[in-house]
This record gives sequence, structure tokens and C-alpha cells, in this order.
Amino acid sequence: MIADPIILPDAPAIAGLSFRHLRGVQDADAVCAIHLGRKDHDQIDPLSTVGSLPSRDQILATLTQVIAENQQDRSLIAQVDESVVGYGRIISWTEGDGTWVYLTLGWVLPEWRGRGIGTAMLHWLEACIRQLAAAEHPNEKCEFAANASSTEREATALLLNEGYRAGYTVLEMGLDTSVPVPVHPLPSGIEVRPVLPEHYPLIAASVREAYQDEYEGGRFSEEFDFDTVEYAAQLSQLKHDPTLWQVAWDGEQVAGQALSVIEKGRAEVFEVSVRPARRRRGLGRALMSRAVHGLRARGVDVIRLHTNANFPTRAKDLYHSIGFRVLKEFPRYRKSFSWVSK
Repeated sequence: MIADPIILPDAPAIAGLSFRHLRGVQDADAVCAIHLGRKDHDQIDPLSTVGSLPSRDQILATLTQVIAENQQDRSLIAQVDESVVGYGRIISWTEGDGTWVYLTLGWVLPEWRGRGIGTAMLHWLEACIRQLAAAEHPNEKCEFAANASSTEREATALLLNEGYRAGYTVLEMGLDTSVPVPVHPLPSGIEVRPVLPEHYPLIAASVREAYQDEYEGGRFSEEFDFDTVEYAAQLSQLKHDPTLWQVAWDGEQVAGQALSVIEKGRAEVFEVSVRPARRRRGLGRALMSRAVHGLRARGVDVIRLHTNANFPTRAKDLYHSIGFRVLKEFPRYRKSFSWVSK
């Protein structure tokens, strides 16, 4: 018998089914089992830069943070008798246009799908979001959000049936190694220099300027996307090797960058951007080609990146010209938020 069970109004009539909040790190193994149990069915790519399975350490870190921030009430566990069959939680942030976004993350083991468990969990989490928003941001602009990749069929069908629509789509792309990649020349007056730690704030400032107009009116841009201090600190993390980076200089100003990291058995080009004033001169293509050749010289054959399919700069076309191909789509679903409860 679960202490303090949560009653879901539209929970399906399944013998032994019950719901509760997250208990803490003791739920780590159960959450890991859910992700491992959906790996093959949902076609989760372990090398993905967007949607790979979280490690046990990552799950432990997440659960520890949930407990430390006293956010158990934003979580939901579904179990049948003593076996955990589903898990969901809520995270939130504000975007550049002032919208507060409440994202529902949730998963149900494949063998328990199609019975109404996921639908009941989503409805409960949405009701929880309404209460949270009313307390935290009354009468401000708020929006429901949820994610499902192109290979998560049941989750996609559920979200579409519940009125969610794709706000934008993230594309994961991988390098087709059968396509030769020439080294494209740098534009006149531009040079690539070795990266020093004191360059990190200048790189961060270049990245910030490059994305200022990518999101019309700040729609879908998150505030921390443009925090140069935080970004510079991220570049200092031990996992990074700045000798992999291609940073272009125009005099004493960074003009653009292609930044890569090698981890998890593959390379990721995690940042490719050019300041607006230096665009349309072939700089992005030159940096990308140099980045690919540098990674291949390290013996890395699997090279990934991801981009927003809706960016006005059409970055996906640049990557395609270098030899990258779309591997999977990751729509980011949204649903309008009404302050009138259903």
C-alpha cells in the first residue's frame, strides 16, 4: 500500500495501478529501468546529441536536484503493484518574449502503453502546471510544452490528440563519411588562431550576437541562451579541448566559431555561428570544413550536430553542403495556456 497516494481522476481501471510523487534517489533504478525499457521500442540512439538515454549518474543528479529544490510535487510516478511503469516531471523557464514555459517530461514502459496511463498522467501534470502558474506567474503569458521525437510514435499521437502542435523542430544531423569534404578557404582578412582561456568571454559574446535575431521577438529563446558569463564558464569545463575549436578573428574581434567536443564515442560540433556583419562571405562553411577535418584527423568518424530547422539563416543547408544528413527530427510541442480551468 502506497503512503499518501495521488488520485488521478481519469486513471484507467488496471488492477494494482497507483500513483505517487518521486521519493528521491531511491527511485533512480526504477527511472533507469523505464529508459532502458523504451530504448529499442522508441529507437533511442545512444550517440544522439539530442535524445540519447540518460546515464544513471545523470538520473541521480536530476533526482538529487529535485529533492534539493523541494520539487517532488512536480513529479509523478506510476506503478503497478511494486513495479514502476511510468515517470513524469515538470520543469519551467521564461523565454525572450516573456512567455513562461512549463515542460512536461514523461515516459511509460512500452508494454503498458495504450491503456490510458500516459493520458491520465499528462492530464494530472497539466492540472499541476495550472496550479503552479497561478501561484508563480498569475495572469502572465504561459504555455504548455512537451517533447516527442519522430520515432516516439505513441507519445506523438498522444500529444497531437491533446491539442499540442510543433512550435519548432530540432534536427539531428550526422556526417556522411562517403562525401568528400574540401577545406574551404577563409574570407580575406580573416584568420584562425589558437584558443586561449582569455578568449572564452570574446567567443561567448560572438555567439550571443550571432543568435540575437534568430528568434523573432524572442519567441522560443531561453534567457540563459544569451548569458555570456555562463557560456564562457561552460567553455572552461574539463570535457572541452580548445585545440579542436575553429575560432575566426577579424582583427581583435571574434568573427565566428565552430566548436567541437569528443565524448560518448563520437564528436559533436555543438556550436557553429557567425556574427551577422561577417555572414554571406563563406566563413561558416570554411569553419565547418576545418572543424570536420580536425576531427577526422583525430580518428573520429562519427560526427554529429543539431540545429533548429526554423532558423532564418537556414543553417541546415550549410551543414548539408558539408556532407551532413538529417538523422532524426525532434519536434518541440506547445499548447496554448488558458487561465480558465477545464
